[in-house]
Amino acid sequence: MTTSIVQYTLSNEANDTISIINYGARLTSWITHVDNKKRNIILGYSNINDYLNDTFYLGAVAGPYANRLSNARINIDEKAYVLNKNEGVNQLHGGQKALSDLFWQLDYHQKNALSLSITLPDGYNGYPGKTIFNVLYTFTTNSKNQSNLDIKFTITSNKKTIAGPTAHPYFNLNGITNSAQGHTLKLAAAHYTPVDTNAIPTGLIAPVANTTFDYTNARVLNKTDKLDHNFVTEQVLNLQTNKQHATLTSADEKVMLSVLSNYPAIQVYTGQHLKSPFNQFDGICLEPQFCPDSPNNPHFPFSYLTPQVPLQTHISYCLTKTNKK
Repeated sequence: MTTSIVQYTLSNEANDTISIINYGARLTSWITHVDNKKRNIILGYSNINDYLNDTFYLGAVAGPYANRLSNARINIDEKAYVLNKNEGVNQLHGGQKALSDLFWQLDYHQKNALSLSITLPDGYNGYPGKTIFNVLYTFTTNSKNQSNLDIKFTITSNKKTIAGPTAHPYFNLNGITNSAQGHTLKLAAAHYTPVDTNAIPTGLIAPVANTTFDYTNARVLNKTDKLDHNFVTEQVLNLQTNKQHATLTSADEKVMLSVLSNYPAIQVYTGQHLKSPFNQFDGICLEPQFCPDSPNNPHFPFSYLTPQVPLQTHISYCLTKTNKK
C-alpha cells in the first residue's frame, strides 16, 4: 500500500493542466492560460508534503458523507449507528482520517484521465458496510476556450449504508497569487437549508427570496459575503441528470466556471476560516452534495446505497474563457 504522496498530471487540447495527488485524491492545481499567461485557479500548498497536515480539506475528496451529520449518529432500517465525532458532538466530512486523509490506490492514469480507488472496512468511523469508493477524473475540452473537468464517483458496499462524497477545491479564478475578492456568483437555487449555531440544518428547506442568501441573480462577492451554506437546487431527487448548480466569474470577467452535478444541492464556502499559510477569502468552494444531515431529515432529497444499487454521482466543473478585453 502506498504511503507516500504521488502526483499525477492531466492535460487537454486547450493546453490546460491539472494536478492530482493520491493522498485524499486531491486536486492541487489547475493551470489555464489567460492573455497568454499561466493562471493557476486552484489554491494549494507549495510544498506537496504539507497536504499531510492539512486541516482545510484543500482540494480533497470529502466523505464518505460530505458535510455534517448531527450528533454523529444515523439510523438505517431502525438500527442506530454511532459515527466518529470530529466537530464537537457532530461529524464533518466523514470524521477523522476519512477519505480526505487516506492514500488512494491508482487504477489507471492516462493523458486526460485518472482513476483512483479506496476501500473502507465495515465499521470504519462507524459507517456500516465494506465500502469501495472510486473516483474518475476526466479532463477534456470543447474548444480552445473551454476546459471540462468531470469527476465521477462510484460507491459500492456489501451493506445498506450512506455515502455522498464531494470535491473540495478552493477556486480562485483571479489566480491564486491574487485576492479572491470580486468574483461574481450566481446560483441555480431557489432554496437553502438554514442552520443552527453549530452549522447543523434546522430541518427547514427555506426560500432564498428576500434573504441575504438569494444569489439567483449574479452578485459580486466581497467580505460581507461569508458563506458556508447549503443551497438546494432540487427538492425531488433525480440522480439520472446533471443540473446547473452555480456560475462563478473572475473579477476581470475573463474566466467563468460553471458547476453542474446530479446531486440535489451545493455547499458554497467563501474561505473565511482559512489561516496561515493562506489568508481569509483566498478561495471559494463549490461543493455539490446531498444536503447536510440528510439521513436525519427524511424530507431532504437523499438516496441510500445498497449491495444491489451502487451510488453514482457526477460533478462537472466547466471553465470558459470569455475573451473579455
